[in-house]
Amino acid sequence: MSDNPQAFTGGGTYPNQIYKPELEQVPAQIATLLAEYAGIPPEAQKEHVKTVRDRAFKSHPYPCLGRWRFLELDLSSHPLYHSHILPMLASSKEQKAPEPEEASEVVGKNETPGWIFLDLGCCLGQDIRKLIFDGGDARRIYGADLRPEFIDIGYALFRDEDRFPRAEHFVAPADVFDFSPDSELSRKCDGRVGILHATSVFHLFNWDEQVVMARRCLQLMTATHGRVLICGCQVGNENPGEFPRRRGGGTRYRHNEASWKKMWDEIVRQEPTRDKVRAVEVEAVMLGRNIDDRVREELEAPQHKREAQAQDQNALGSKTEGDEGDDDDERKHIGRFEKGFRWMKYWVWIDFA
Repeated sequence: MSDNPQAFTGGGTYPNQIYKPELEQVPAQIATLLAEYAGIPPEAQKEHVKTVRDRAFKSHPYPCLGRWRFLELDLSSHPLYHSHILPMLASSKEQKAPEPEEASEVVGKNETPGWIFLDLGCCLGQDIRKLIFDGGDARRIYGADLRPEFIDIGYALFRDEDRFPRAEHFVAPADVFDFSPDSELSRKCDGRVGILHATSVFHLFNWDEQVVMARRCLQLMTATHGRVLICGCQVGNENPGEFPRRRGGGTRYRHNEASWKKMWDEIVRQEPTRDKVRAVEVEAVMLGRNIDDRVREELEAPQHKREAQAQDQNALGSKTEGDEGDDDDERKHIGRFEKGFRWMKYWVWIDFA
């Protein structure tokens, strides 16, 4: 383990429903994207999204899919989206490029379009499609994911493979721990990325693994187009540390603002990065101060149901036929929600030497 003094095993969780079978309504931004980008009429959207989501969740039961989180479009709600990310990727037909003095504060220069945008861990590619819809230059926008099937499902969701070809814009499978120059990720993206978006990726790993991943991200970044940006969102915690994985053993490190900054500061002071990076500027904001209450409220109805069932079973003295299967199915969709959970939006500016 690294010499990180804040590393400890976090404690305290409560149940969290990781699968919601029904979608109450399609969020407004996704509804607009589906209607105007994918050509799916409003009356067909809910069933379309549910069918695609269930297909993805069946093979990979991730909470972001089960709880409809992927519909929230994290990139477009990022604090730098409108001020930095979108202007620097704007298609000349869609948006006015920033003035030179503005461009000097962000990534590269608008008149030098050699760098690319990479969504690392792009899932279904929902943030990429929103970026293109908002005026981002599709020629410079790439996605990478460990799961090739997510790329397939993304095309089913947005119906755009004819406009946004897989071979030109996606890398899958993409292993963030593979530094090999022969990997597809290395061949297509190493040294080319000016903006790297990574949401719900770092938080999957422990401290040491996150350090390795951060170094891999630095290898992807361009060192010849000025200041570069790594940004995204992830699970954080008011009390940073190693938290047990729900399944499979091991831990995942949850950051707060201070530990996230500490990790990056340590990385750029160590080999092999020390001589390559001149400066790093790290910012993060923690959101969801009332999330503990919100999740408990969400779980209140299922809990009442379980209590009522228990009372009925006690009165009858035994379970009715089929109850065991119902319990197993419900437990399958209940995870553990870490106390102190927060949603963290971050950005890391890097100046190469």
